[in-house]
Amino acid sequence: MRKATDTVLRHLAMLAAIPVDPGRKSTRQIREELLEEDSEYDVSVRSIQRSLEMLSGRFPIASETRGRANYWYWIDRHALTQIPAMGQSTAFVLRLASEYLKPLMPPAALRRLEPYFLHADQVIADTALGKWVERARIVGRGPVLKPPDIRDDVQQTVYSALMHNRQLEVDYRSKAGRRSERMVLNPLGIVLRDGIVYLVATSWDYEDVRHYVLHRMAKSVELETSVKSPPGFRLSAHIQEELRFSYPVRTDKVRLRALFAADAALHLTESRLASDHRTTEQDDGRVLVEATVADTADLRWWLLGFGGAVEVLGPEALREEFREHAGVMSAAYASGDLEATHSSSDAG
Repeated sequence: MRKATDTVLRHLAMLAAIPVDPGRKSTRQIREELLEEDSEYDVSVRSIQRSLEMLSGRFPIASETRGRANYWYWIDRHALTQIPAMGQSTAFVLRLASEYLKPLMPPAALRRLEPYFLHADQVIADTALGKWVERARIVGRGPVLKPPDIRDDVQQTVYSALMHNRQLEVDYRSKAGRRSERMVLNPLGIVLRDGIVYLVATSWDYEDVRHYVLHRMAKSVELETSVKSPPGFRLSAHIQEELRFSYPVRTDKVRLRALFAADAALHLTESRLASDHRTTEQDDGRVLVEATVADTADLRWWLLGFGGAVEVLGPEALREEFREHAGVMSAAYASGDLEATHSSSDAG
């Protein structure tokens, strides 16, 4: 039974590797793709050729001969997406994936899935699930920024190196730098944050893990050498436990105490910052919020987003930071008022 199952899976993988007309792939190219996908598909070119000839009698695939090689293609553009028939639930998930997960998908896999995405739209068109897609959205906070452009060849090479656990040579421009620097990276993971695609990696033989944005890579080459990964590295721990994408200021947690205006604090009486989150209404109508939280740059950006609707009480070091911010902002706005008055006087 296991051998029969493996044969069926290999046949499905073959069918998935064949492009739609006018695309073409040789039998040898199909074999190479199968091996990249799974080493268990290590069968001879001749064996794959016989399987494809057999499958061509059951599915709308055909081949053309060039010299001694056969090049295969799908005659019917939508045939593969219907094997097996796609149900509405599957189509719905694929529709959501096409909308929200494309930046995280390896380009090669994305190209292979495009016919499925197109067919999924057709399957759920004029259905309840199709209407649901138009009635549900994920919305972020703040202005919607257009993500920076990433070179297609760079994204393809970076994702391929990550998938195959190989080192990557890139020309990379740092945030402050004007010129690109040639460096060798060890890809460890891809993270999408606020529309920006980050490569989590180490450089050369160093073990400190850093973040490199793909849109600052001008050139990339996948090397044959294997990735040198820091001992015990896990991407999930890097994000969730070490909070590296929240940009820690200190390693110890702090006891946040902040007074919020009543309307600003409304959602904080329903959502919690931590397990020990507590809210207390004050005599002046403001709400005291207390919680033990990670001491991160994200915490500061979040608090600053409330502007004058929040007063940080503690810890004292954080309150002092916000006092300095308030002083700088007050001076900037005072200077702006003077310049506006001066300009108005000149115009008169």
